[in-house]
Amino acid sequence: MVGAICESRINYWAAYATDFSCPWIFAYLGMQHASSWPAIVVSALFGLFFFSLIEYAVHRWLLHDLRSALFYLHDAHHNNPEKTSAFLFPTSFLLLMPVWCLLTWGLHFAQASYFLMGLSVGYFYFDTLHHVEHTTRINHIPFRWLKKRWAFHSVHHRLDQSNFGVTTSFWDYVFGTHQKQIKRRQSRGQASAAR
Repeated sequence: MVGAICESRINYWAAYATDFSCPWIFAYLGMQHASSWPAIVVSALFGLFFFSLIEYAVHRWLLHDLRSALFYLHDAHHNNPEKTSAFLFPTSFLLLMPVWCLLTWGLHFAQASYFLMGLSVGYFYFDTLHHVEHTTRINHIPFRWLKKRWAFHSVHHRLDQSNFGVTTSFWDYVFGTHQKQIKRRQSRGQASAAR
């Protein structure tokens, strides 16, 4: 039942709209209290950086772990990557609001808001990038950096224990899971010896 809802086009686009609205909500909340521009920028950049680690950790240790309840939803995506699939549409908002409440209790209100703005910008960027990677052919992508991201994610779909970062390869380098390309089964020497 949940799998069917997650794979519906309505849920897919509702999740996209929710993920688009989250950064705006947190920016609005942050603007309710005075804060300096350097504090806003640092908080947002730290949130964006922290998102990249969360993205890597969730993708590697939750979505690719057979013991995780989320494994089967993600495995369905690997088996049919062109099919629309997303977590239930209010998930990002429902997860971020309690985190925001905890952070506002422990941090300055505006810093917590802008931190979550940066984190949710990262998540929306992830959504957009992942959508492009599965709906656009590489030769139709105009930017070189975007082609690289597309290619690395394509490798992940063939070697699913590599390239867990969709938005960046930074954590793949840190944890040794970066794979630039698919290794050939035979080296040239082996191929010529077989002739």
